[in-house]
Amino acid sequence: MSATGETRLFTLISQRQFELYALSLEHGPNFDPAHIFSAYQAGTGGVTGCILLDPDTGAFTYLAMRRRIDHCWIKVDESGPYSTPEAALDRLTVAMRASDPPEPLPPGVRRRPHLLKPGPRGTSPEFQLLTTTINHLPALMAVGECYLALPNPDANFVSDFQTNNFASRLFELYLFSCFREQGLNVRQNHVSPDFLIEKEGNACWIEAVTANSKLPRAGGIGKWVHAPKDRIERLTGNPAERFAKTLRGKLQRNYHELDHVKGQPFALAIADFHDFGSMVWSREALPTYLYGLRADVTGDGTDRRAIGVPIANLTGQHSIPAGLFRDPNFAHLSAVIFSNSATLAKFNRMGFLAGWRPPGLTMIRRGILFDRAPGALEPIDFNLAVDSTEYQALWPWGEAWCQELEVFHNPLATHPIPFDLIPGATHWFERDGDIECSTIWANSVISSITHLQMDGKPAVTSKPRDRRQPPAPHEHRIDNDNDE
Repeated sequence: MSATGETRLFTLISQRQFELYALSLEHGPNFDPAHIFSAYQAGTGGVTGCILLDPDTGAFTYLAMRRRIDHCWIKVDESGPYSTPEAALDRLTVAMRASDPPEPLPPGVRRRPHLLKPGPRGTSPEFQLLTTTINHLPALMAVGECYLALPNPDANFVSDFQTNNFASRLFELYLFSCFREQGLNVRQNHVSPDFLIEKEGNACWIEAVTANSKLPRAGGIGKWVHAPKDRIERLTGNPAERFAKTLRGKLQRNYHELDHVKGQPFALAIADFHDFGSMVWSREALPTYLYGLRADVTGDGTDRRAIGVPIANLTGQHSIPAGLFRDPNFAHLSAVIFSNSATLAKFNRMGFLAGWRPPGLTMIRRGILFDRAPGALEPIDFNLAVDSTEYQALWPWGEAWCQELEVFHNPLATHPIPFDLIPGATHWFERDGDIECSTIWANSVISSITHLQMDGKPAVTSKPRDRRQPPAPHEHRIDNDNDE
């Protein structure tokens, strides 16, 4: 059949939707120097493909993907160059084989469990919110595609995600999406650590962990808990102790001594769910504990500035020593990776931007941006529709998974992590006794709330921003993306 007749079976889809599918590719949706010229889907969504344009040569290529019987995407063909997009599309329509059944499982590959089929342990309120409310359909689609893209989820992933460890597993999906988005080869060939990320000869093992406490469900829905009113308590008190206990507990497992990890960079990735809503305000306690420096603001008017005040111990009830990165016994820990954006709000926005938009659903993201003007200590307000041109213009490629990802580098690390291994993260490092940061993003969100509306009416109960203190320079990346 001619390209004209065959393409009637195909639907043009957005670049962002294809990029979400392309998280299943070994290096994610990264085709440098080429970029996506157009993307397509066919039938009931079991086949997809794109045409790529190399701006240096003006040549076109195509890439075709099909779902297996367990719904995972696999690449089935790619070819080129072609002189015109029509010629590439003509070949793509054949390669996608829209009328064929799903691809079989390769020999020895276990069929992936269905993420949405409830098991004998039941389901949590968080899972029910994700799967039964129309205003979270974008998040459901994004979560599903990220799960299907995981190289090798462990046997308990689905049951954990459906029940009490929903937030922990969502954090793993978030990390994976951040890594693949940046072109990293992500492997899950061992039970632990959770991920091995590789790119251009550099590599790092990463174990994900969440700071939990007495909650019946880690990161669950419940009565909102606000930040401690006392700033010292928020920086060096119980929130910092929770980070310390969680990180030290993981370090006792000696991942760096495993045969497949020895002699390579190793990092812990942490998210905070120690209380309902704690992710909104606890972030600033983490660098305080890691570097043993409390950020204080001194001076008045134009003389105001932030200074790092050394501390020996945290002020919680256990008086834990501060400065994990000051202890040479932990030099095997290359870095601590952090984000408080592993939330339904983040997945909802990314699914919405990819094109899954229930009729009548509106998303408004309201928050504050870090002001990078020299000496500035006050943030910049923003209040924008997620699908607006103004919102997307905040970043060169629109909102990305990794914009809220932070890497705190250990100055004593035996095996440091190169900055360009995770280029989209904000990197914190010590230089001449000061803690500095490096980021590719001109606009960094300090805190935000994503408001959902269906036909002009609130779809969820949104929580207020906690803005008691202006951010000091090493406190300025708190993303209040908690969406219940």
